[in-house]
Amino acid sequence: MHASGTIYVAYGPPALAEMRRSVAGLWQFNDLDVAVIGALGTQLDLDGAQLIPFNQPGPGARWAKLNTDLLAPPAWRHILYLDADTRVLGDVTAPFAMLDDGFDLVLTPSQNQGADVLCHIGSDDRSDTIDALCNPEPLQLQAGVMWFDRVRCARLFAAWREEWKKHHAQDQGALLRALDREPVRVHILGRAWNGGSIVEHKFGKAR
Repeated sequence: MHASGTIYVAYGPPALAEMRRSVAGLWQFNDLDVAVIGALGTQLDLDGAQLIPFNQPGPGARWAKLNTDLLAPPAWRHILYLDADTRVLGDVTAPFAMLDDGFDLVLTPSQNQGADVLCHIGSDDRSDTIDALCNPEPLQLQAGVMWFDRVRCARLFAAWREEWKKHHAQDQGALLRALDREPVRVHILGRAWNGGSIVEHKFGKAR
């Protein structure tokens, strides 16, 4: 079993407040190390959590998020990324076993599918994604809660950063294009793990 931990991205008082609530739930049900990517000098007010200073968060702190594979503590091979506005309501360690079994990335589909797929991103970003995948209705993935193997996903994250730089906006379209370029073994979870009974998600509350 590889060393693992949980990483958050939190810049500014609203995101920090949401992150602390998420960590409280995480630690109530799980014995997991926590690191937080944030501005230099940030006071986490969480005994045992580690600050990772990073002063280039990008719009919506997405550039920081897309660098979690590089910024996470070096000892961690398997990483759980949680948006700051999540609420952990149970044991979230089972997907780490899926990574041990050979899956590279574990996450949940978005609720926006079919005609609503990628409806929240810019038109150019959406068109680029549909064209790249040759699919007008690809499966939209929700990357606000995800478990990944940082070694086996290194090329995917590099491609994700490159794709995100094309529009500097949301990250879901860029993720689908990156997966098309650098496929990995993805395990799809049900709604309970992101927006349900195990991990609740207050989408956008941290902004």
